[in-house]
Amino acid sequence: MDSRLGSKAAGETINQEIKRQSAYILLGLLALVFPFVPEVVIVLGVLLGMIAIIYMPKGSPLFRAMASEKDREAGVLLGPLKFCGALLVLAVLVIALDFPVYVLAAVIGAVAFGEGSAALVNLLVKGDRDVLWSVTLLVVGTAFAFVFGWWVIMNGNYPIPAGADPRYFMFFLAVIGTVTGALLYTIVDEDDIAVPLGAGMAMWLFSSFNYKQVPDPAVLAVAVAVPFAIGIMSYKLNAVDLSGALSGVLVGLFMIVFGGTELEGLKWFALILVFLFLGALFTKYKFTLKKKLGAAEANAGSRGYKNVFGNCFVPLIFVVLYGVVGTTTLPYFGTVDRSIYLIGFLCSMATATADTLASEIGSTYSGRPVMITTFQPVRPGTDGGVSPLGEAASVFGALAIAAAALLLGLTGASAGSMIILTVLIGFLGTNIDSLLGATLQRRHLLSNAGVNFVSVLIAGLLAMLIYYLFFL
Repeated sequence: MDSRLGSKAAGETINQEIKRQSAYILLGLLALVFPFVPEVVIVLGVLLGMIAIIYMPKGSPLFRAMASEKDREAGVLLGPLKFCGALLVLAVLVIALDFPVYVLAAVIGAVAFGEGSAALVNLLVKGDRDVLWSVTLLVVGTAFAFVFGWWVIMNGNYPIPAGADPRYFMFFLAVIGTVTGALLYTIVDEDDIAVPLGAGMAMWLFSSFNYKQVPDPAVLAVAVAVPFAIGIMSYKLNAVDLSGALSGVLVGLFMIVFGGTELEGLKWFALILVFLFLGALFTKYKFTLKKKLGAAEANAGSRGYKNVFGNCFVPLIFVVLYGVVGTTTLPYFGTVDRSIYLIGFLCSMATATADTLASEIGSTYSGRPVMITTFQPVRPGTDGGVSPLGEAASVFGALAIAAAALLLGLTGASAGSMIILTVLIGFLGTNIDSLLGATLQRRHLLSNAGVNFVSVLIAGLLAMLIYYLFFL
């Protein structure tokens, strides 16, 4: 083919995509009228928009401007139709369940402007497209989600938490919604209605909390920038895929924002980084041998969102309880010091780290591992298989978390009790994981991520109970 013809075709593709994304962005500006019309008009407007999309003639200028190749084959604008479908669901919730109109506007800003700008940047700028896409979506999506939401709050009669600064409040929601949407984009199809619905539901959830004070924008910027930078470095090193990097951003954001002071939040997140670093390091350890044995991590050892959430969601809950609930009074238990949540966090992280190292190092054991339930020899990598090397690796992983916690000053009532519990429960939790793998996972009742989640949860709760009974 003539190179000039190829360049011309590429130029036409770029021009078409620019027209398409520009049309989406211009239509997104309609959200600015939300505070000036009744809520029922918003619902009817979105419904009429869906009908117009369904019956739009294929030869019309608007169809040609907005249609992708997939849309032209289907004869309908699939992307806009799904987006309007998600907006219709949210708009109906505005009337039925007092879903905030400013959140609806923010969803449009984040998706139409954020994703549209990210798509254009990928076409026009050379470089690592995944990284450029992520940066553009997070920055532009957050900016327009904030602007649209703040516009609606300022020009409409919509309640926000008493005493909260509307700018800080809306920026907080914009960050939550955009990071959630960016993560969903890496998990589902770009036109899937789960993206706007997930972003909207996340913002709705956090808008419903009765905040006395929302995080400062500078804290939020740090809470996103630090995990994002680390996530992208991990992605470039092939330690995680893009969904794993962005799920790490979401976990880090919540830990830094809800884990007490900003410094405390960074300490929580630092322990997550210890887990991710050791996991990435030992995933690559003797990777060729593990691949030959059939025991290697999938995707060339790159871990995704399932691995991150399966191991880190429970510790995240303990962080939020520590920072938000603090010392509390419980039925039958009386007053419980908030250090109990710290122990739950440390021991659940120790379990996640110990189990990961037991799997990655133990699968290189030169002998034959045995099934934890029968002690019969099994091949390396078998769910529920254990070996002396794997058990030793689990102790090392738990010790690593205990040592890091000691260096960071996360010790609870005493450093000694923290170290003992962290190592003991980390080791025990690893074997609980193996037991679940040998039973529920082998019977396909739990996935690998599900086994991780349950074992980490059991370990954290067990550690809290022991800590309450013997150390508090």
